[in-house]
Amino acid sequence: MPLSSSYIWQHKDWPKFTYDKVIIMQKLESCIQAVSPLKQLSAVLTHEQRLDWEAAILLDETLASAKIEGELYDRDSVRSSIVNKLGIGTGSKFNKQSDAMVELLLSAIRSTDQQITHDVIKQWHQMLFPIAPTITPMTIGDYRNDKMQIVSGRYGKQQIHFEAPGAVKIEVEQEMDTFFNWLNTSSNESTFIRAAIAKFWFVTIHPFDDGNGRLSRIIAERCLAEAEHTNLRLFSLSSAFESHRNEYYQQLESHQRCEVKSHQRCINEGNSLDLTAWIIWFLSMVEIAAIDAKKEFERVMQSTHFWQRHQKTLINVRQQKLIVRLLETADFSEGISRKKYKALAKTTDATAARDIADLVEKEILMPVGEGRSRRYLIDKK
Repeated sequence: MPLSSSYIWQHKDWPKFTYDKVIIMQKLESCIQAVSPLKQLSAVLTHEQRLDWEAAILLDETLASAKIEGELYDRDSVRSSIVNKLGIGTGSKFNKQSDAMVELLLSAIRSTDQQITHDVIKQWHQMLFPIAPTITPMTIGDYRNDKMQIVSGRYGKQQIHFEAPGAVKIEVEQEMDTFFNWLNTSSNESTFIRAAIAKFWFVTIHPFDDGNGRLSRIIAERCLAEAEHTNLRLFSLSSAFESHRNEYYQQLESHQRCEVKSHQRCINEGNSLDLTAWIIWFLSMVEIAAIDAKKEFERVMQSTHFWQRHQKTLINVRQQKLIVRLLETADFSEGISRKKYKALAKTTDATAARDIADLVEKEILMPVGEGRSRRYLIDKK
């Protein structure tokens, strides 16, 4: 009989995942070596510096997590929410959806001493959707009560990439019962490996009508925060996932499918429930996120040095906005043109020219290039 495609949750031993500890060990050690110094680095920062570091990581996490799901948040709105919630500034531009996402990300990491339960995950889902969709009705704050399929393509030629277990709410609740019993039971297993399994398991169940990807990453980040015994967001996992988005979806789809000889049960006696490759890939993303976080630490130190040097320098609101953007992101690592500054500050060409010339004179910006290719970098001397 020819092989046909089925899903991992149809395996007779679901959800008894397996993995090769020997193969994983090298990547696990490398991952831990990348993550462990972050908590030590945070300890040498002042309270204000630590909040600055967390604010930047939270900004990256919020924007990247939304982008993975095909949503684009306004950067200034997200930043306003973050500085307000962390108490390090007063934002003036807000978006209800992105503000709720920031609140959820902070709440999840700040409460690592509490178990994740049915009530908690439903509350998180409620927070994730402060505004109910008007075009496509969805259940908010409760599990789905129908079949869930991940599809693509136009009507009539749609491709089903995945179908989740459970066609009614009671079946979804049973799947989540098993998941929470495992998640909230102490184990000698590496927390990093548990984070990888938790992320994969949750998104495979797909318990909600929407938001499952974002919640699965939050659960994974909770596990990783528990591993480091901290309630501080040390790195942005979603940023690593977003920069490897195609790999992310390929990994999920390849592990959620298996080749079987029966439509009833996945009876492949091989590696149907083996998550070795997924765990290695997940750990590589954590390692990338940790390396990026170290760069963020260096940025915080450079930013502190900059403001100490210019604490008495007079700058206007437009110029301050530019400096903050240049210091806090990699977006302008190659500098900013006068045209781009004009758009950022929403001002005239003449005003932009005066602002930039003033910053160059005050040794805040340094010009590079000539003519139309001229750009301006932060003067770090």
